[in-house]
Amino acid sequence: MGIVTEYFAAATDEVAAEALRLPGGPAAPEDGSPPRFDSVTLPSVDPFVMLVGLAQALSGRPYGEIAANPRHGALVGSGGDEGPWIVTVTDDLTKDLASVAPARLARVTRDWVRESEPPVPAHRLTSAVLQLAELATRAVADGRGLYCWTSLGGVP
Repeated sequence: MGIVTEYFAAATDEVAAEALRLPGGPAAPEDGSPPRFDSVTLPSVDPFVMLVGLAQALSGRPYGEIAANPRHGALVGSGGDEGPWIVTVTDDLTKDLASVAPARLARVTRDWVRESEPPVPAHRLTSAVLQLAELATRAVADGRGLYCWTSLGGVP
């Protein structure tokens, strides 16, 4: 059983928590209409360890300082023991992702992935992080924050 992660933008924690009610997560269309949330699916990019490593690589701040941020992985919605769960992404990381040039982000990601545990193929992670940065750019422009919808093994 693997972890499924979808990152999405929402105006508030309360709005983000509404994604729990959507069969298939925030990227799923509602009743034939477009998805309610602007989102990207990022396999193997968990909102806890992986995002702290990315934030550290982008900002140069210590791992412990980033992980101690009360908005790092704060639970805003839970579907119970089996999930799905919705957690926050820090505003600092969202702004860092939105402000970094794609070429620099690709370099930082390639360097970071060499040290990541578990190892992830560099091309796959670089592509995923570039998508996350595009989402962060749209979120910052619209005054929204980033969140992660996480499920074990797939959609409910």
